[in-house]
Amino acid sequence: MRTIMTWTPKIKHGKSVPLMNRIKEKCLGHFVPLENLSYDESMIRYYGLHNCKQFIHVKPIRFGYKMWYLNTSDGYLVNFDLYQGKHPHGNESYGALFGKSSSPLVLMLEELPEKNLSYSIHIDNLFTGLDLLSYLKHLGYNGIGTIRDNRISKSCPLVNKQEFAKKERGAIQHVLDKNDGIILVRWKDNAVVTMASTIAGVSPMGNVRRYSQQEKRHIQVNRPFCIEQYNNHMMDQSVAAYRINIRSKKWY
Repeated sequence: MRTIMTWTPKIKHGKSVPLMNRIKEKCLGHFVPLENLSYDESMIRYYGLHNCKQFIHVKPIRFGYKMWYLNTSDGYLVNFDLYQGKHPHGNESYGALFGKSSSPLVLMLEELPEKNLSYSIHIDNLFTGLDLLSYLKHLGYNGIGTIRDNRISKSCPLVNKQEFAKKERGAIQHVLDKNDGIILVRWKDNAVVTMASTIAGVSPMGNVRRYSQQEKRHIQVNRPFCIEQYNNHMMDQSVAAYRINIRSKKWY
């Protein structure tokens, strides 16, 4: 009689799973539902040998473990997941629809103790896609984040990024997709920024203080409301204000 062998994916960090699950239970158990959440990646410094160790040359911490994390805007950790390549318990359909980096977000939202609240999810251009924002809206959540040009349809009437960069600082253009309720906003600051959102648009218009090289003084520049919302609630904007990297004498 032939024995049928079933393949089970290997968990690269299997020894730490019970500890991580315990921490997740504590984080989710003490989570007080708030409107604004942010999802991002972070590096945990590590120089030893491990299959999960990553090298990302553009990060302040280049060697270590990469974590996906879901936070409140004031810094409380709600949920997290360690990146290990192919997720052993992940949903392949989420990966095909939203990408490998965005699928953990959907899984984390499914683990929230209060799923029926209208959360606002803030994400950066590594994760933002029109399909993801549409799906979040289908779940009853709002989404806002910076978006890359290659994830915008070529039929979108936004001015080309290179052409828009020639405009004066503070220039704004926006387009609304009435079918999905997604607004795309392009804004010229020091560089061209493109936002996609289902919660905030251009109005009410605000101002931000910038230094003008031509006038040799600080000036007020128009800023769309969605940019202000993103800056106020995205976690990495808050982390930048604190000294979190403390040098130690430990060597691995």
